[in-house]
Amino acid sequence: MTKLITGGTGYIGAELAHLLVSRGEKVVLFDVAINRARIADIESKVKVVRGDLGVYSEVLNVVNDNRITEIYHLGSLLTGVSEDNPWGSFQANVVGTYNVLEAARVLGVKQVMFTSTLGTYGIGFGEVIDDNTLQRPITMYGCGKLYGEGLGRFYHKKFGLDFRSVRFAYMVGWNVRTPNHWAPPMIEDAIMGRPHRCIYATPETAQSFIHVKDAALACARVLEAPVERIETMNYNVTGVPRHVSAAEMAAILKKRYRGFEVTFDKDVLPGVLEQNRMYGKVTRFDDSRARAEWGWQPRYGTPEAIIEAMDKDRPA
Repeated sequence: MTKLITGGTGYIGAELAHLLVSRGEKVVLFDVAINRARIADIESKVKVVRGDLGVYSEVLNVVNDNRITEIYHLGSLLTGVSEDNPWGSFQANVVGTYNVLEAARVLGVKQVMFTSTLGTYGIGFGEVIDDNTLQRPITMYGCGKLYGEGLGRFYHKKFGLDFRSVRFAYMVGWNVRTPNHWAPPMIEDAIMGRPHRCIYATPETAQSFIHVKDAALACARVLEAPVERIETMNYNVTGVPRHVSAAEMAAILKKRYRGFEVTFDKDVLPGVLEQNRMYGKVTRFDDSRARAEWGWQPRYGTPEAIIEAMDKDRPA
């Protein structure tokens, strides 16, 4: 049995690869831009294939040539890149997901899991975002991920494909420095003893977080769950369900790292104010269905636990 991870050298993909290799699994990593630094310690234990999700023959070949039995479909263009290049985003995130599911159907892959995002929720929600909240994305990334959720559900209904997906909260981990992710650089600077200038948040900006290692664990756990437990199919998944503000995170860091200073930029980026308007009333990203149906439990369920995990991951 061989498992394929698309986006296999990305943030979550590399963590998942480490997890599966530690269990003795046979793993193939498929990526268009291979980051060997993330897999340096396990590269001899995995097969790395360079390929483009938007090219069906390349997806078909990696599945066929390696006799793949399960696919973890993590590959995509992230939010910032998708906004700058929506056409490329469509090819990677929409066409790419279709290609993965179609290759799975044609070649008889047993299971496919897909990583989605809280970005599928865009407007019109209340204090709690749960699996019943109406999904109306306003970003190209969110639109593509919502399409993937729906397409997976269709392939399950039409062709009997065992499809599951997880819809992640904001990702936190060492060197996660994508636009609008304000918490990772703030935590990194505190750990490294540097002052922090916050450009992606106001003190009121608040989000639910999941550590990248927990995200990888969720990918593995949802696919391991007995099929009879999978009722919702597309699940919210987080580490810290309640929304934590930038001001609260700064206070926690100042208490742990004496002398740490945070400056919130008065000229914040336009997207920050939009994010505040969207999520300003939200207090919780609810993942209770994942916890009830397949026993999801994060290892890092508080801001303090996430900070501790990142401190242990600090570079030498």
